[in-house]
Amino acid sequence: MRSIMTYIIPIVLFFAVIGLGYELIFNPLGFLTRILMIVGFVAVIFLAYRWYMARKYGTPIFPTQTGPSRAQLKKAKKTSQKPSPSTPATFKAKSSSLKEKRKPSRPKTRREGHNLTVIEGKKNKKKKRALF
Repeated sequence: MRSIMTYIIPIVLFFAVIGLGYELIFNPLGFLTRILMIVGFVAVIFLAYRWYMARKYGTPIFPTQTGPSRAQLKKAKKTSQKPSPSTPATFKAKSSSLKEKRKPSRPKTRREGHNLTVIEGKKNKKKKRALF
C-alpha cells in the first residue's frame, strides 16, 4: 500500500499542476474566480471555528494582544544576555581564601516518617457518572 502511494501522489500532483497551468493560460478569469471561492470558503470555515470557540470558552472572536509583542520579547532576551558596554568584562581569579571561609556542608539525611494521613469518609459511595 505504501509503495503504491509513493507513485500515485506525485502523479496526482503533476496532473494538478498541469490542470492549473492550463486553466491559468486558457481561462484566467475562471482560475481567479475558483481561487477566490476557495479563499472565501476557507475564511467562512475559519470564522465559524473562531465564533464556536468564542462561544464555548467565552473569549472574543478577534482578541486584542496584551503584553509585549514577539519582537519585543526577542529584543529583551538578547539585551539581557549581553553584558552592558559601560562595565568592562573582567574576570577575577577565585582566591583560595574563599574556600577556607566556607562552612562544610552537612551530609543529607533521609527522613524516617511520612506526612500522609488517612481521611475517614464514605468509601463505598458511588459517584454519579455519565454512561456512554
